[in-house]
Amino acid sequence: MMLGIAVADVLNVDVAIWLHLSLFALLLMVAGLFIGRLSLLFGVGALLSMFSIGATLMSTDDGYSIPQWNETKGEYSAVFIETPHMGDKTVKAPVMLTRLDGDTVGARSSGVAYLYIANCVDAENLKIGECISFAGKVKNPQNAGNPAEFDMERYLYVKGVTGTAYLPVGAWRKEGVAHMTLRMRALALREKVVHMYVDMGFDEDVAAVLRALTIGDKSELTSEITETFSSVGASHILALSGLHLGIFYMILSVLLPMWRNKRAFTLLRELLILMIIWSFVFVAGLSASLTRAALLFTIFSFGRCLRRDASSLNSLALAAIVMLLFSPRSLFDVSFQLSFAAVFSILLLRPSLRRLLAADRYGKVYGYVADVVTLSIAAQIGTFPFVWYYFGTFPLYFLFTNMLVVPVAFIIMSLAVLLWLSSPITYLATAVAWFLNVLVGGMNEALRLLEQLPLASIELPYIDAVGAWLVAFSLLLCGYICLRFKFVAIFAFLGSLLFVGMWLARLGNVEHDRYMLFYNSRQFPAVHFVHSRDTSYLLSTMERRFADVGYITEPYIRRHSFAEPRWVCGDYSDARFSYTSGIVNFCNRSMKLLRDASWQEDSVAHPVDVLFLCKGFKGAMEKVLVKYPTKWVLMDAGLHAMSRKRVAKECSALGVACFDLSQSGAMFFHCVRDEFAPCFVKR
Repeated sequence: MMLGIAVADVLNVDVAIWLHLSLFALLLMVAGLFIGRLSLLFGVGALLSMFSIGATLMSTDDGYSIPQWNETKGEYSAVFIETPHMGDKTVKAPVMLTRLDGDTVGARSSGVAYLYIANCVDAENLKIGECISFAGKVKNPQNAGNPAEFDMERYLYVKGVTGTAYLPVGAWRKEGVAHMTLRMRALALREKVVHMYVDMGFDEDVAAVLRALTIGDKSELTSEITETFSSVGASHILALSGLHLGIFYMILSVLLPMWRNKRAFTLLRELLILMIIWSFVFVAGLSASLTRAALLFTIFSFGRCLRRDASSLNSLALAAIVMLLFSPRSLFDVSFQLSFAAVFSILLLRPSLRRLLAADRYGKVYGYVADVVTLSIAAQIGTFPFVWYYFGTFPLYFLFTNMLVVPVAFIIMSLAVLLWLSSPITYLATAVAWFLNVLVGGMNEALRLLEQLPLASIELPYIDAVGAWLVAFSLLLCGYICLRFKFVAIFAFLGSLLFVGMWLARLGNVEHDRYMLFYNSRQFPAVHFVHSRDTSYLLSTMERRFADVGYITEPYIRRHSFAEPRWVCGDYSDARFSYTSGIVNFCNRSMKLLRDASWQEDSVAHPVDVLFLCKGFKGAMEKVLVKYPTKWVLMDAGLHAMSRKRVAKECSALGVACFDLSQSGAMFFHCVRDEFAPCFVKR
């Protein structure tokens, strides 16, 4: 089923093809059922039918069956489906958007979108369920087109977000309160818990971690906290998921003992546990990750009631099928992949790891340590390929971290529930809040100390999707074979190691051509001149300390393991690169950067390979091209929209190739090839 979803996502073909495939699968199953010699066809048909179901679900998903917004100005109605988040300049919130006017034939007329509302008193008071109307444009999500950038377009699609819109002050009006869905009511209840935390006066970092750990609200987490938890391998604590529900399930299982010979009491006990778990999920806002985990525990609980083995791969598969039936796009959600990979690896490898460590032989204390170690190792093996592919780091001290944070998280969540229940009793709630403040603050400090240890987190080389799947298959195969068949393990390990080594060697030995890379950035112009991995230059009109390069240049530099490039924003010259009076000379190629009208004072014509127009440029292209003849004109995304239109029109009339980086995305120019022409980065 997962394979069918993935194939349909890549091919994006008509749903009729998958329906015909389903009919063919049904015929195979019938043939295998009634013809003894062809019984194998039943299994083939069953697998093929699940494949076609997954493909059909994906092909009929809203992202494929409904087109994009037409991006024309119109009247819209928006209902806030989550709590608006205050930013420095705007209030951001997901809304259910509906177009009220105009011809929407062939275009989307409704869907979830992000609204960015300019800060004002009215915007700060917006709440879940409120409805507003406005006149404006809804833009379809689009990546900047920079190399190695985060795929925001894909991320929003997986989350079900179809567009974005910006509303200045006074461009919208309130229209009352809409009908509250179940999830909206859950989020409103979560907001009351947030206000309770604020009233308790927790320290800023403590409150941020407590909100993330207990109700899944990560909006107040700073980049420093996130980086600390990620570096030491504790980021899973901040992502409310199956781990936290597992803690609850364990607490409730201890508090509510099971009567083995009385099925009625067992049923009552499991129902009570499920009610408490689902109540917690409701208070935490019915997030997808928690709902997914609660569904898994529900299946396990029903297995207990039926006296069947609930901790099986079949239960995990059933939970995945149910989730994908309702939302096939969940397959591409990082949290979905990490959750199921971790649980799958634990179910597959942990029993053998426990036997290897003799967890039940040396007492309860040793058994607890062995359980934490085996759980951590099994989970890390399962999630390692995904962590490598998405984040590119690996925490070396994850065993020590988990031995610390898992029991502490157990206590924190118990105290948080006690705080919720005791909130009407002021003295008791104050005492519990004090303990929570000390405990969470101590955990934060301990993780900061771990982060400062040498090699707390190592940077891994870039790996693509095929390489990640290769690593995943090799790890699981080696782990399983090593634990089951020790003699065959050596050959399996060497073979897998050979394949992975060849793949990494191919990625690591790629020789980088010498080139100019023009990034698409509205914040500041950025041109990367790459001579080698050890020597490169970043040209901009802004000083390094004022430029936020985290989402623009750093991903590409980190992916290809470049040394820190030389930042150039004024005249500079060395043996490989020179920048003087706006003219760059690099590898026998030249570029002229124009950011004002000072070029009019230049008296000598200077032919260049590329003309780069940045924010502040003024002048007619006919006169510019007389002084700086060129074949290629590039316009930076920071250049004013009206100026970009004018320049494009003038260049077209003069027969000169002109590219707008805000529309085309980033561009390469290879400097050592005979043909000097732009190469586009895939958006």
